[in-house]
Amino acid sequence: MDPSISKAEVKLRLDPTQLEELKKLNPELEIWWDGHPGYFRKFQQELIEKGYLKEDVDRIRKWMSHIEGGTFFFDGCTTNPPLNLAFLRSSPEVVQLIKERYANLLKKSWWYGYWIVGKLGMDKFLSNYYRRGRRYGFVCMQVDPHYPHDTEVMKLQALELARAAPNAMIKIPATKEGIEVIRYLTSLGISTNATSCFCVPQVAMVAQAVKEGYEEGVQKGVDYSGWRSVITMMIGRWEVSDEWDAEAKSMGETITEEDRRYFGLLMVRKAVEAVRNINSPTKVLVCSTRKGPGDRYLHLEGLAGLPIVITMNKEAIEWALTTPMRDDSGKIKIMKDLPQEKVNKLLRFKWIRKSIDPKGLTIEEIHASSAQRKNLKEFAGALEEIQKIFTL
Repeated sequence: MDPSISKAEVKLRLDPTQLEELKKLNPELEIWWDGHPGYFRKFQQELIEKGYLKEDVDRIRKWMSHIEGGTFFFDGCTTNPPLNLAFLRSSPEVVQLIKERYANLLKKSWWYGYWIVGKLGMDKFLSNYYRRGRRYGFVCMQVDPHYPHDTEVMKLQALELARAAPNAMIKIPATKEGIEVIRYLTSLGISTNATSCFCVPQVAMVAQAVKEGYEEGVQKGVDYSGWRSVITMMIGRWEVSDEWDAEAKSMGETITEEDRRYFGLLMVRKAVEAVRNINSPTKVLVCSTRKGPGDRYLHLEGLAGLPIVITMNKEAIEWALTTPMRDDSGKIKIMKDLPQEKVNKLLRFKWIRKSIDPKGLTIEEIHASSAQRKNLKEFAGALEEIQKIFTL
C-alpha cells in the first residue's frame, strides 16, 4: 500500500452482483429483507461509516426502490419485535410523528403505535405487491409473543394487523395453539408466516394446518389470488440447541462450527421435502443464517439452489456482499448436494435424527426446547420496550 494513502482513504468493496446473480441462477429462490423497511436506509449509512465505497452502497440502495427495473430486488420483508425496535431507536423522528399524529389512539393503547409501525413497512412494499401480481411484496408483522398459547388473543391481533394493508403477512408462533390459528387464518385467506419455528417436525405440522385451512377456504369460495403462506426455519438458533450439546457431551463427541452449519442445511432440505410430500400451498423460509466456518458463508452456498425464501438481516447482507462466492472461473458457487460424510456424522446423533424426521418431535418437546424458550423470551422483551415507547 502506498504509505502516502491514509487508512481512512482506503475504501472497502461490496459485491452486490453475487446476490443478484444467485436470483438469476435460481428463479425459485426469493430473497427478503429481514428488518423493518424503514431501517434499510440506516443500514446503508452504517456501511458507508464502516468504509465501504459509496458507489457499491448506492447499488444496493436501489434494491428497495423502483428506480431500475420497475420492481424491488427484495421479494418481501420480515420483521419481528427486535427488528422493529431497532428501527424505532434509529428513527426518533418517526416515533415523534406517530405520537403527535395518533395521540388519541395511543391514549387508548400502545398497540396502535405498533400497528402503525407495521403499516409503514407494508406501505413501502405495497406498489411492489401490485406490480408483481400480488405474489411478492409481502411484509410480515408479528402478534404479541407474550401470548403464544392464547388462541383467541392471537386471532384477534392477527385480524387487526391484517387490516393494515393488502400485503400484510401475519407472523404467528408455531406453538400448538399458534398452528391452529394459522389454520384458521388460512381458511379466511389471510397470509401467514409461522415464526418461532425451527425444525422439520414443526414445519410439517404447520404445512398440514395450512393445507387444511386452504382446502376449507376453497370450499367456502375464498379468493386466494393475493395470498401467500411461508414457514420460517430459524436454523441458526436450532443449530446451537442445548439438547444437541448435551447429547454430544454424553457421547464424548465434539461439535464443530461446520457441523452446525451442515445440520441447518440438512434440516432445510428435509423441510422442503416434507412440504412437497404434504402437498401444502406454502413455502419454506429460512432465517437466522450464520457466517462460517472461517471466511465461508456455508449457509448461503448450501441454500442458494433450493426453492425457498431466504430472509437476510443487515449482517447477512453484509456477509453475502463481502464473502467471495465465486469459483476460479468466476461463477457463483452453489452446493447441489451435502457431503455424505458430513451427513453420516450428523445422523449419529439422536437429536439430529429427531429434528429432521417430520414426526420426530412432539409439539410439547418443541415447546420445552431451549431454542423455543429463548426465542419467545427475546421477542417478548423487545415488544415490552416498544410498549414503553408508545405508552403515553
